[in-house]
Amino acid sequence: MTAQRAPSRKRVGGGALTLIAGIIMLAMHALVLEGGLTPSNVGVDLSIIVCGFLMLFARGGLSVALAFVASLAVSVVDLILLWAVFAAIAAGGSSGLGTFLSSGAWVSVTAMVMVLVGFLVALVSLFRHS
Repeated sequence: MTAQRAPSRKRVGGGALTLIAGIIMLAMHALVLEGGLTPSNVGVDLSIIVCGFLMLFARGGLSVALAFVASLAVSVVDLILLWAVFAAIAAGGSSGLGTFLSSGAWVSVTAMVMVLVGFLVALVSLFRHS
């Protein structure tokens, strides 16, 4: 007779990806981008890092729901920032694109996209049968 395993508690995915993206964004604002350590930038970066930790350690029930809502909130803020970046690039034309690529800001934008992918992984993990 085989003993049955207890069902595993639900987890939310994408935490590691979100955490890495937050660390990359904080490092870019601190080390590379001139004038990048504004309170709003640091606040967004730290909220992404906290969200990554929440997503990593959430197990079952309310903690998974909290991690998912945090991921959703951070992703919405991230989309607003991405929209502003792309609007600024479009307004600058080819010189705006050149400045964007040469300034190293593309690394932060890549990290922002990683946050959005982390949210999508979290969304998929909620509907995965475990």
